[in-house]
Amino acid sequence: MVKCPHCGGEMEYLPGTEIIKCEYCGSEFSPLDTEKEKQLNATEHKVTETRKNKETKEDETYDAHIFTCPQCGGSILSTDETAVTFCSFCGSQVTLQSRLVKMKKPERILPFKIGTEECKKAYLSKVRKAIFAPSSMQKELQVQKFRGIYMPYWVYSVEAEDGIVVKSTKVRTSGGYQITERYQTTIQTGGSVDGISFDAAAAFSDELSQSIAPFDMVESKPFNPSYMSSFYADKGDVGERTYEDEAIKIAAQKIGATMLDGKMKEVGVTAADIERSFATSNVKGAVAYLPVWFMSVKNKKGDKISYAAVNGQSGKTAVDLPVDFVKYLIGSLIIAVPIFLLLTLAVTILPTTLSIIVMILCGVAALITNTQLNTVYLREKQYDDIGLASTNAELQAAINKEKGKLKKTKTTTKPKQSVGSNILGSFFMLPVIMVAGFGGLSDMLSDDDLAIKISFFVWVAILIVRLVMNLASRNSSNPSLSIKAPFSYKLKTIWKPLAGILICGLIMIIFPVDDLYYYLSDIVAIILAGWTVLDLIKGHNELTTRKLPQFGRRGGDEHEY
Repeated sequence: MVKCPHCGGEMEYLPGTEIIKCEYCGSEFSPLDTEKEKQLNATEHKVTETRKNKETKEDETYDAHIFTCPQCGGSILSTDETAVTFCSFCGSQVTLQSRLVKMKKPERILPFKIGTEECKKAYLSKVRKAIFAPSSMQKELQVQKFRGIYMPYWVYSVEAEDGIVVKSTKVRTSGGYQITERYQTTIQTGGSVDGISFDAAAAFSDELSQSIAPFDMVESKPFNPSYMSSFYADKGDVGERTYEDEAIKIAAQKIGATMLDGKMKEVGVTAADIERSFATSNVKGAVAYLPVWFMSVKNKKGDKISYAAVNGQSGKTAVDLPVDFVKYLIGSLIIAVPIFLLLTLAVTILPTTLSIIVMILCGVAALITNTQLNTVYLREKQYDDIGLASTNAELQAAINKEKGKLKKTKTTTKPKQSVGSNILGSFFMLPVIMVAGFGGLSDMLSDDDLAIKISFFVWVAILIVRLVMNLASRNSSNPSLSIKAPFSYKLKTIWKPLAGILICGLIMIIFPVDDLYYYLSDIVAIILAGWTVLDLIKGHNELTTRKLPQFGRRGGDEHEY
């Protein structure tokens, strides 16, 4: 622990200054001043064993207080003894239990560059742009809960092999012939890609940690506890190999973007070709403490929590921003009422045209809902957090099972059309179905209008069937987009816009000349579409509010970092 050598008071690191300052006597020191660091260590440690044993321990560990929340079990570390009165993970207003431990030293530390006030400004700038966010997220009482925490990260260095062979194909036309040229290019790569970082704490969401990336590791320092004065640290529990594959992918992308030049492009080489051919000779990971301003906000019921994280070096901010239903409804009315009045007074919309517009809106709602439900499903199952899965055997087994399905599907099924291309294809089918249907039905029914309406309804039915089949076929089996939600999971929400399309289509064929039924069907479809929008908001809030955390014991103190 770091004490002032003059008065024994608590020291505070001043972000961006390379100065630690005593809170009591005002004395200032440099964390990098080795002589003064020795003086600080001398005031804190007592020599009870041989000099050799003492030096070995000091080289590998540092003294810290570990504060544990009695509500959720979350823990943070500090070199200071000051009592902690709220939990950063669950937001509980409690005094955390404290004990003294020895922690393994990380290899590097990136000191905080921005202070509390800059952190608040970065956060408020983001939140104030979200007009539908709950007002509680802007309250000063909440903003004061920001806490500077050094998060443990695995920082990888990926060494590229000296040379790689890239195969490429170039197709050109000459004299009426199509000529295919195949090339094999040797690229001298070599060197290494350094500073690829992934958080090493399972408690810190991968989504949040990647949202505030990157960190510039050039400014990092050899670990020195002095930089932790007045700040906290989380414990690492994610293994080194967890993110190795991701680090290699990032290194391959950077090498591909750097090495590609005009000559390679002339022979058909792309950055993707270089990435596929990339080979690594060595991957090294080292633990580093990186600076993060962290805050948690409970919802009104107190059963969910949102997090905010600010990069302590760059100020880049990521916030879970739920939508306040009351604010959304008021805002929607403010926007919708003038538009409705303007359209009513200035434009005359035929009932059939209105039905078509409503059907299109329902289709758009179905597409958005489908995409969002995939993300919500992954978040609910926690399939999107690699770090957490590495510390939870059951979760990792579930992910491996889903990945097994993907591999099996990839080898036994043909690639599927995207939802968008499926709908686009249906629109191209419209004139064909209308012409064929009209030609076949007009003579049979002796009613051209009825023949046209039946043909149109057949097209609507085909559109819905194609959409349903497309969505159903994407039940965790799309090899390009990884794990997807089962269609049975999506159906509980997505049936509403699909029912809206079906109702409007049925009215067009059953009551083709009765405006009242058109308007009634449009009202029902709009209600279903509005219900879907509320589902979308609910889904958004599911993504931006998390269950209150409950931490189990994450191993012995001597083996954590």
